[in-house]
Amino acid sequence: MEEVVARIGIVIYSLAGAGAERVSINLAHEFAAAGHQVDFILGQAGGELFDEVPVGASCIVASQPRAGGWRSAIRGYIDQQSPDVLLAMMEGAGVLAIQAAKGRSVPVYVVSHVHFSRHCRQSPRIKERWLMPMAARWYLPRAAGVIGVSRGVASDIQHSAKLDPGRVHSVYNPILSNDFFLKASEPVEHPWFAPDRNWLNVITVGRLAAQKDHDTLLAAIAMVNQKQPVRLMVFGQGERRDELHALCASLDIQAIVEFSGYDPNPYKFIAGADVFVLSSRWEGFGNVLVEALACGTHVISTDCPSGPSEVLDYGVYGVLVPVNDPVRLSNAIIESDRNLIRHANLDAHLEKFMTSSVARQYLEVMGLDGGGDYARD
Repeated sequence: MEEVVARIGIVIYSLAGAGAERVSINLAHEFAAAGHQVDFILGQAGGELFDEVPVGASCIVASQPRAGGWRSAIRGYIDQQSPDVLLAMMEGAGVLAIQAAKGRSVPVYVVSHVHFSRHCRQSPRIKERWLMPMAARWYLPRAAGVIGVSRGVASDIQHSAKLDPGRVHSVYNPILSNDFFLKASEPVEHPWFAPDRNWLNVITVGRLAAQKDHDTLLAAIAMVNQKQPVRLMVFGQGERRDELHALCASLDIQAIVEFSGYDPNPYKFIAGADVFVLSSRWEGFGNVLVEALACGTHVISTDCPSGPSEVLDYGVYGVLVPVNDPVRLSNAIIESDRNLIRHANLDAHLEKFMTSSVARQYLEVMGLDGGGDYARD
């Protein structure tokens, strides 16, 4: 039987096409390439990224999608497969993994993907607003380590869950790979991307949810449209789609805004756009900002807590504007220049987000970088 360096169980609710799920898939590919056996323990099957699970990786799906069923699936996986480590994506998954691992020797590492305190305060769900902070304070100190996807996220979860600073780590998300650059180089067949266009092409990618504050972006686009021709493409799915369509109608911008839904390759559109905008109220990291920088597209983001300022190096690689300020955002869009000189240090900056580099940091945090101590037959 081929030797496996270590067995890593990735605990995540589903493989939908969102940020944490993309991070999980990218890490899984790098872990597998390094010789590790990777297993996904899912609360629910399917999702846009399900088909991207690496060859050789297994998927264990809970018989029931509720917390109890998922926790039982995690416990059964531990007992049957004896993984060397569990890597739980997001605090809720971390709580269940820690509960399932009770009395067992497997270490659990929890990845915090959002600005936890802000996310809980803003959530309309009672469980997330009240119970999740209490559960985090009770269970996360029992984790072998907690990884924040930005320094701001790491600091916030440390204080929110009252964690030992020595067990909190900051590791940026693994975003860029050869596959990413191949997808970004594909041609775009859409009339708004005609080479001889006389309008500014703006693009945004993100879940249609209150956190992303598309309202501010749409208001800004309406202001820009009064001064120069502009088009906005919105990639993403979510519960606010009908609301945002109605807002476009009230702003009289239906003809210049397209809601494009989920696309497995938004990168080619990002690469062909003039401006990429992230208008969020809060973030954990901002994967799309890295993708836009790598595509060479001019980037504008709100200076929200807590990832965007770090990704853009506090304004070196893109423009930061205040949260919920359509006037400042519209001015930044109008003043954007597609022909800005590429910053001399951008390539070195982007190296921080390469999947291979980030995966090595994860393995180091989990104590799996040495290899030999975890060899399995």
